[in-house]
Amino acid sequence: MVAALGLLTACNPSKDSIDMPGNSSLTAEQLTSGFSVVQYADEDYTIESADGNYFMYTTSPSRVVTIYQLDDEGNRNVLTAGKANGTFKIVPKRGNPSTQTYFIETRDFNGNLIVGQKTATVYVPQELEPVVRMLASDAYGSKTWYWGENIPWDNNGTIVLGSWGNFGYTPGDGDTFPNGIWWSCPADELTGQLQHSDTGVATGEESSNASMVIYDDGNIACFDAGGNKIRSGKYSVEGWDGTTRKEVNGVAWSLGTLKTTEGAILFPFKINGGGTKPTEFEILKLTSDQLILSYADAGTGSWSEATFWSFVSSSDGEAMLTDFGTKAWTWGENIPWDNNGTIVLGSWGNFGYTPGDGDTFPNGIWWSCPAADLTGQLQHSDTGVATGEEDPNAYMTFDWATGNVKSYTADGTEIRSGKFALNYDENRQEVNGVAWNFGTLDTDGGSILFPFKINGGGTKPTSFEIIKLTNDQLILTYADEGTGSWSEATFWSFVKK
Repeated sequence: MVAALGLLTACNPSKDSIDMPGNSSLTAEQLTSGFSVVQYADEDYTIESADGNYFMYTTSPSRVVTIYQLDDEGNRNVLTAGKANGTFKIVPKRGNPSTQTYFIETRDFNGNLIVGQKTATVYVPQELEPVVRMLASDAYGSKTWYWGENIPWDNNGTIVLGSWGNFGYTPGDGDTFPNGIWWSCPADELTGQLQHSDTGVATGEESSNASMVIYDDGNIACFDAGGNKIRSGKYSVEGWDGTTRKEVNGVAWSLGTLKTTEGAILFPFKINGGGTKPTEFEILKLTSDQLILSYADAGTGSWSEATFWSFVSSSDGEAMLTDFGTKAWTWGENIPWDNNGTIVLGSWGNFGYTPGDGDTFPNGIWWSCPAADLTGQLQHSDTGVATGEEDPNAYMTFDWATGNVKSYTADGTEIRSGKFALNYDENRQEVNGVAWNFGTLDTDGGSILFPFKINGGGTKPTSFEIIKLTNDQLILTYADEGTGSWSEATFWSFVKK
């Protein structure tokens, strides 16, 4: 009877401890107090760490949440959404604060939006020196350099493009190099130059497919074409500010000095030096995709013999797009269209999709429009109104730190903005059976200059295929998913401003 009395008592609505959904409410404090995280050092969530970048969260009582951060301009960066329990990561770029704020958002049973705020201490890598950002990448932890077959030598009227050779030292200032070249050797012909090495034995670095990987922790490693390590060493840089050249023999010559342990770089030999392996190299050029070094004994006079090395890289997409800062791009009037025998150089237009591999682009062009003529193409926009981006001097910027992309008129008036993400691969991805793109540039709709699909009724794509990306040139294309070869696609061409 006591048990029965208990059951009857529990059925009394006035005594029920469970609120009906329509009468429930939730505060930000309750939301955050019921939100628990464990931080991990690894993306597999196996190593707990007080300053880990990877978070595993639970909510109690269970409620679906959205977790996000805000950038300096108040824009959301959603970390995860639509789950009551799950994972997210906070991986700030170098130099950012280790204390990070994030927000938890949900709705109570009455439909009210509730937002809680929490902070966490996470690991942030130490900020790299600007020169190391270019040498070793701020995005990937290392950067792969190959021989640059780009130093011209006039061999009795035949231009040979090589990677290593000699020249008359300080023939002019450093900006004029490769002025003064005496001889330039292609990488694949270095097997015929082993008299300059210390052993006379080929190692595999005498190949256009040999590589040199420079790491952000001060290490270098050289590899043959098969990926087998040849040797490794250490490096540091002195005297670099990115713009000022050190004076040598009365001319502005070197941008800084690359110091290495002996033999650390590819084919590290002074020409005609009996196997001498210098440990200090003058930096004549360093961009996101090119490195040129030179060496001459101390006291070498103008036009006396010196050695050069030329390397190129295509692995650092983030550097090429942003220079790890804010980089501006403007229209590239460089895509040719044959208009009944008259070649028109344009910036935006259409072409037959995947007419060959990506290296053949701009093969397949149907029509190419100069930027100044885009005012006549407003039927492709979503408003039909000119914005100022239809101008050869309009430009857009990509900001590495914030992930913002902004478009501007020629006079610097902002047109629109959004977020971007670069999904880059230095090897072309296959589309329609051909090696086509280097990945994608993803943006909020309408963020880039004249962001419209041709003949698309104002469609603004959000994912663009990267057909070319260098320090100086960016070519994007768009085609609907499933578009076949030679069906219509849109292109955009930009150059570094």
